Amino acid sequence: MAEALVSYKNLSVAVTLSVKAALSQWIRRVNYKRLLTDALLWCALAVFIILGVMNVGALRSYPLISLRYATPFSGKTAYQARQYSVEHSDDDTFWPTFWHETQAGLAGEYSSAYAVCILFSGDASLVWPARYITGTAPGVTDGAGCAVSSALAWELWGGTDVAGTEVEIGGETRTVRGVFEGDDLLALVSVRDEDTTQSFTAVELSGGPSGIVRSDVRRYASAAGLGTPDNILMGTPVALASALAALPIFILSLYGLGLCIARLRTRPAALRTGMLMALIMFAFFLPGLLDILPGWMIPTRWSDFSFWGELASQVGTDLREYLVLSPTLRDVEYKILLLKQAGIAFLSVGCALSICFRWHSRAAGKHGGRFDTGGRFSCVAGILFKSVLRLLQVVKHPVSDGDYTPPEVIPPKEAGVLTQLAFGKTPTSRRSVGGGYDK
Repeated sequence: MAEALVSYKNLSVAVTLSVKAALSQWIRRVNYKRLLTDALLWCALAVFIILGVMNVGALRSYPLISLRYATPFSGKTAYQARQYSVEHSDDDTFWPTFWHETQAGLAGEYSSAYAVCILFSGDASLVWPARYITGTAPGVTDGAGCAVSSALAWELWGGTDVAGTEVEIGGETRTVRGVFEGDDLLALVSVRDEDTTQSFTAVELSGGPSGIVRSDVRRYASAAGLGTPDNILMGTPVALASALAALPIFILSLYGLGLCIARLRTRPAALRTGMLMALIMFAFFLPGLLDILPGWMIPTRWSDFSFWGELASQVGTDLREYLVLSPTLRDVEYKILLLKQAGIAFLSVGCALSICFRWHSRAAGKHGGRFDTGGRFSCVAGILFKSVLRLLQVVKHPVSDGDYTPPEVIPPKEAGVLTQLAFGKTPTSRRSVGGGYDK
């Protein structure tokens, strides 16, 4: 028994010493500066991706289909359009929400202010998506209520707990139903469906048939008596913002896939298995990717190449329509979210490319290569381009076990020079015959 205990203690001491030696050797080999930089890049990339997804969620809270009119139409026209939707509710028709932005004076019990007022008839969440601090938005049939922003509540009453308080807007007494978050002096004023004295300049559409296209919207506006709108907004910026949020993930995935294909080229069986698994994963995630896009951006036949030219033209038209909109407060908030998404995408793509730079530099360093700072972008761009070419080559010419010939290996130093020449740059150094570099 004593000998067994001594043997166990000796074994545990030996294992402990081996683990300590391995850890100390690993600690001596670790480049803490490189490890810290990698950790900061990955953390920054994760933060930017999360912010991008949250910003896309805020953009998706706005309705995807909006009609704008330069000339206001009467409340009677709006009432007739709503009656048309009620009569054709079984045909998956649209349901309209009308609104118009103006400015008016508001007077509370102790103070007054001049603020932006949005008169609306319909769903308040389609007109101004917001999170309510107290209370809620006025209902669809509420013709005597309103909602105010937190900034306006502080301006008029010095606090946000003002639900149920009366306020005078443009000489008419209203009851505050809720207070929403906002830094602008803004009030949402509800209008009854039967009130035909108001006029509107915008229509937000909800519901409708599946796979909505621009012709469906025009057909509804004409049939409902709304005439031809000056601008039809179809949610193209939301789709582009979603693509920008996924762009850094796509860059890292493409780069990693190219590296995997390069490593598996010497093992055709493993390459075929990997490609099959990649195709299965792509088929699994494809429905979710297509769900991000509006129906009119998805072709009915993928072999219809004329569709892509028309789609590019339509996307350009939609973006121009967003840029030439009249500067209403609601559209300004929407454009600010789009600018934030562009900035977040720029930073996240920069982090993704930096990670690719470091991976490629580290791989080249293991093979004795050397990189100059000016050529790193061209190297990573060349690797991404070659990854696409490898994918196409594998799909077009599958490799069998019997006829595989290893590709010609280009030394890392010469590969860097060739990459710079391919992108129209002058190499910073010249490979000599003896194997060194001539400055």
